[in-house]
Amino acid sequence: MFLIDQNDFNYMAFGELKKSAGKINIELLLGISATVLSLVALIVSIFQTKIARDQQHAAVWPYLQTYSSNTDKSFDWGIENKGIGPALVRKVEFTYDTISYEGPREFLWGRIGMNIKGTGFGWISDKSVFKPGEIMSLISVWENDSIEQELTKNLNTKLFNLRVIYSDVYGNCWQLDQGKTTELSDCPD
Repeated sequence: MFLIDQNDFNYMAFGELKKSAGKINIELLLGISATVLSLVALIVSIFQTKIARDQQHAAVWPYLQTYSSNTDKSFDWGIENKGIGPALVRKVEFTYDTISYEGPREFLWGRIGMNIKGTGFGWISDKSVFKPGEIMSLISVWENDSIEQELTKNLNTKLFNLRVIYSDVYGNCWQLDQGKTTELSDCPD
């Protein structure tokens, strides 16, 4: 039979506790580390997904704006897609003061007169598509300075407005209104 002194017993028991406490601490530390690393990996994955989605949307971003070109013998006015993706037109409105016009031809005829020599018209309507870099000439005037001056005066007043609501291929919408483009929170049907 072995006789164990009380001090030896306390030492042995404390040593055993110390060893098992060290094991628990290491295991607990490894478990916490694995959990933290998993959470960090999840956060990085979510962040990368958001960046990829933003890049995907930016790669098809359309940007419509009005343009005009004036040379010695001609004047052109229309819309240009300066973006890097196609613009899908959803709604178009031509107005002058309180009068709505069906298109550029009706606008010119209503404001200046019909059957004017040296004029040409383009057409934009709902469901038109503008590819990147495309220019749509809506009104052209050749070798007719008086009509060009009258048209320029009508286009540059605050009474005239061309409003175009358009979207990208993902359904994000913008509005070209009074020459300024703004993003819309909802797309009209």
